Order: sequence, then structure tokens, then C-alpha cells
Amino acid sequence: MIVEHTDTDNFSAWYDDEQQILHVVYKGVLTPDTTAQFYRWLGAVIQRRPAEVVNAKGSIFDFRGVTGFDNRNLTSAQRQSQQFNTKADMSSHPVALLVDTLLQKQILRVELKISPQQDRKRLVHSEAEAYAFIASFHPANE
Repeated sequence: MIVEHTDTDNFSAWYDDEQQILHVVYKGVLTPDTTAQFYRWLGAVIQRRPAEVVNAKGSIFDFRGVTGFDNRNLTSAQRQSQQFNTKADMSSHPVALLVDTLLQKQILRVELKISPQQDRKRLVHSEAEAYAFIASFHPANE
């Protein structure tokens, strides 16, 4: 069942409590404002539903609808992620980054290189690959 669904101009996000997966679909130009808006939403969800956060198996961030990246977003995303990780232990939470274009892949590759806990994040090219990464992550990290 889908819980905690939100739709904005630049992203949609929801938690599927049956699959225990957080889904985020970005669209348009990814900006620092969009990133901040997502992290505010996620923080509110965590406060309302802490049990789901503990039970979450992973997250899928879908960047296939992103048409451009504001050059300030890389720094913003890194800062927001670090602040979030100080509030919640995400070290055992796999994140699949779903991409389609070469630009999306290159930008996110840079993000992965400068972010901590790189082993729990992976660029993928299909939803099936995203689910497979999340499923394979847990046995290897238990």
C-alpha cells in the first residue's frame, strides 16, 4: 500500500509499505530548492512514521525525467544528505539511482564520488536492476 505520497512540480515521492521501498521521481531541472523540499518532506515523514523508516529495505531515486541540473545542486544535495545522515543512521539503507541519459549518469557519478557510504548507492538503468540491487544489498551487509 502506498503511504505518505507527495507530488510537486519537480518531484513525486511515496513510501510503499508492502515493498518497504521509498520511491522518488524527479522531473525537470533539479535545483537546490527541489532538493531541500524533498529533504523537508522526508524529515516530516520520518517524524510521522518512524517504524516504517526502521523497516525500509531501500530507496529508488528515479532521475530519468530530469532534463537538467542546476550547478549549485551538487553542493546542496551533499549538504542536505549529510545533515539528514546525522539524524538517521542510513549506513544499511541501499539507494538505487535510476538514470537514462549520459548527462544524468555523469552528474550522479560525480555525486557518488564525493558522498560518503558509496557502497550503499548504485547507478542503475531499470527498475528491475534497482530492486535487484536493494535485494542483494542486505544479505551482503548483515
